[in-house]
Amino acid sequence: MAAFIIPNLIFGYQKLIGQKQKAEQFNRFGYPLWFMRIIGLAEIIGCFLLLIHETRNIGVMIFAIIFAGAIYTHIKQKDPKKETMAPVIVLIHLLAIFLFTIWV
Repeated sequence: MAAFIIPNLIFGYQKLIGQKQKAEQFNRFGYPLWFMRIIGLAEIIGCFLLLIHETRNIGVMIFAIIFAGAIYTHIKQKDPKKETMAPVIVLIHLLAIFLFTIWV
């Protein structure tokens, strides 16, 4: 699970502080910068919720919404398949975490 949490914590922090590369990406997608910061905060909160067994399902739901939006955005922008598949693969990992949470 650390392989999921650590990168998303970093990416959420980058969005929250408004890193230049992330800001340029959100501008290219046509989203305002305040939305980027909300997504970053949601990612950070979701990471912490995933750490606690009782709140793990809420964290999974937060990330499912974020990654569904990312997939939609990449498809809408007609990005290359490599960029579109990245959130799909992460969403599959998220599903594995969810299933593990149910069985344990």
